[in-house]
Amino acid sequence: MALLSREIRHALRRLRRAPAFSLTAILTLALGIGATTAVFTVVNAVLLRPLPYDRPDDLVALSHTLQLSGVSAVQQSDATFLLYRRASRSFSAVGGYTDAAVNLDGTSAGPEAERVAAGLLSVDVLRVLRIPPLRGRTFTDDDDRPGSARVVLLGERLWRRRYAGDPAVVGKRILIDGVSREIIGVLRGDFRFPSASTELWLPLNLDPAKVEPASFNYSAIARLAPNVSRAAATEELTRIMPRVVTDFPSPLTMSMLEQVHLRPVVTPLRDVVVGDIGRVLWVVLGTVGFVLLIACANVANLFLVRAEGRQKELAVRAALGAARGALMGQLAAEGWLLAVFGGVAGLALAVPGVRLLQALGGGIDIPRLNEVRVDGAVLAFTIGVSVLAAVMCSVVPVLRIGTMQLIGALKDLGRSATAGRDRHRARMALVVSQVALALLLLVGSGLMARSFARLRAVNPGFDASHVLTFRIAAPPTTYKTAVEVHRLYESVLADLSALPGVESVAGTSRLPLTDAGQETGAIWVEDHPTPPGSVPNVHNQIFTDQRFLKVMHIPLLEGRGFGLVDPARPRHEALVSRSFAQRYWKNESAIGKRIHPGPSDQWSTIVGIVGDVRVDGLEQPPAQLVYFPLVMQQDSQIFAPRTLAFVMRTAGDPSTLTASVRRVMQRLAPSAPMFATRLMTEIVARASARTSFTLLLLGIASAAALLLGAIGIYGVISYMVSLRTREIGVRMALGAAPGEIRRMVSRQGLTMAGVGVVIGLVAAAGLTRYLRALLFEISPTDPVTLGGVATGLLVVALAASWLPARRASRVEPAVALRSE
Repeated sequence: MALLSREIRHALRRLRRAPAFSLTAILTLALGIGATTAVFTVVNAVLLRPLPYDRPDDLVALSHTLQLSGVSAVQQSDATFLLYRRASRSFSAVGGYTDAAVNLDGTSAGPEAERVAAGLLSVDVLRVLRIPPLRGRTFTDDDDRPGSARVVLLGERLWRRRYAGDPAVVGKRILIDGVSREIIGVLRGDFRFPSASTELWLPLNLDPAKVEPASFNYSAIARLAPNVSRAAATEELTRIMPRVVTDFPSPLTMSMLEQVHLRPVVTPLRDVVVGDIGRVLWVVLGTVGFVLLIACANVANLFLVRAEGRQKELAVRAALGAARGALMGQLAAEGWLLAVFGGVAGLALAVPGVRLLQALGGGIDIPRLNEVRVDGAVLAFTIGVSVLAAVMCSVVPVLRIGTMQLIGALKDLGRSATAGRDRHRARMALVVSQVALALLLLVGSGLMARSFARLRAVNPGFDASHVLTFRIAAPPTTYKTAVEVHRLYESVLADLSALPGVESVAGTSRLPLTDAGQETGAIWVEDHPTPPGSVPNVHNQIFTDQRFLKVMHIPLLEGRGFGLVDPARPRHEALVSRSFAQRYWKNESAIGKRIHPGPSDQWSTIVGIVGDVRVDGLEQPPAQLVYFPLVMQQDSQIFAPRTLAFVMRTAGDPSTLTASVRRVMQRLAPSAPMFATRLMTEIVARASARTSFTLLLLGIASAAALLLGAIGIYGVISYMVSLRTREIGVRMALGAAPGEIRRMVSRQGLTMAGVGVVIGLVAAAGLTRYLRALLFEISPTDPVTLGGVATGLLVVALAASWLPARRASRVEPAVALRSE
């Protein structure tokens, strides 16, 4: 310990005597360690840390696969959930749920009405997750029965925001969608289920006597019983599932099970919560890992220069009896100290880096982002990365000292003391590795940039400029019938159209590129009859009015739009997209053909064909859409969607109208607050947010890698020029022109860069395939990107070599020879 303490003190003194070297090395390592730690902090919270529930490895999600056109997976129908809960023995509890949104009514003395994300839970969900209440109690079996007393659980965030954390809130009543409910408890703030935005929970209240076995509108989670595997649970559910036909008889149920090959799937709950964001995060973590390697290579090069600059000093120490191991230990101690300081500085940089990632990641809905924090695992990772950096930075110079002829360094042998290719190989190898790694990052960034450009160039099928959107939900207690709902919509449309600067207004059940209001279902086509026992194709369905096409600038290709809506006599009309029409009537017109969305609905006549619209994502092909009027007849009843999005096209900036629109809505519908107010351009931008997020982080990492790589080439060439001063002087004395000297020096830099580019291209051919799922209409081995990046990197290498080459060409021969 005394020896270690002495070595540390001596290393600190040596580093203090070289402040430029020390600060450069520490900042370089801090950049690499800080970036890597920041990304790992997010990866740890989102992908690695267990879910915040008791025994999270026992938690699973229950779903199904099936074979049906347009659909490959579904969740639960009320019938399958009730069957699994009642008949399975592989689970200690099975809970069903669905997410929703509700209106909290305002009062004259309290806060105004607002729209809140809610979860509809069966009583077993909280038992599965083992969530205790913060105040009051949770749901009981009596709360979850049809016709039971109306109760609600609040989230801590809503409790503190709307009730100022009033401890007497339990037992009070609250109006939800116009219905009075008793507040029975408050759940802690870190419980965010089914989504991160959920703020209150209602009982699911499924009625076994009124199930719809073919409507998969619910989800289910379960806790595995002791000593039961997921495979065993899946096998049991597979045996149980056919009983849904006998327990909940329905002709459609039997047909569905026979035709679509429904199969249960048991998945770890964490996989469902995380989704597919893991691919992006692992790519980003690998990217910053490359930056760390480049940073370590740069610092190792600095160490080599420093070690060779101290060669005579070390030789004197060796001549005085210092063991070679002790000399190597001195260099290693400096490397470890720099890594420690770089790790501490990197951890300090990681904190704002994490905040930046949280701000950027919020745009792509990264799950569990609220759980991101620096914990023991992150500290252990930072220590591990710092140790790795210390080894990588010091191992090459330490081994180099171990092979040097130290005693020979005491003899001034002119050129032999300063020249020789073996003295430069280590530095050159480090620079080559930097260039290869930088090329990998630049290729990844280039591929994402080209993919992003292709994505932004996609025509979504509508014009998003100058369009403001918002949604409202008409509560059934205030607007009891479809006629009253439609009357509200018409009043809103009339008053919004009268606002200054508004050109046109329309209503629709679903906005393109959003999930809100998404409706998919079977569509029966009259002249393409479904074979007996088969299930019709599934398509996206949108309920809208006759003004929607005008507001969104969606072209009407053939026929006409909807006529005026009369709730007393609903029109049985439909519009279809071009892709839908081509699927069923490729060689004839779809106008006059008939379809309907339900086996008992009346036929709707296709009166118009409209342009294709991308509703599921810019990277997805245009959807085969069916548009129905806002008011139509379904199952002998008049139907109108209770939740509607309004789109407003304006002459100027639509955001300036938000306050005016809010006043109109508060006057016309105080119990139906507006929510999800956004510009349509923001919705389109959000559709490419994941690609832009990945591109931004790859771009930052690539810029850092390119800068570090250029610095590495510049540093090595400059040092080699300084060592070859006498040689260059001799060459110039013998008649070498300055241009020849510049070309000689620049050639060395280009040679190193060229070798690195070749190695990087070979590595890129194998590694970029992991980006395939993130790219859009771009091959992972896109020759334009590979060629452009390679050329650009060689140009940067030439520029980094030019300054030392220019300095070398200005050497005065007499001065160079006299200095030696």
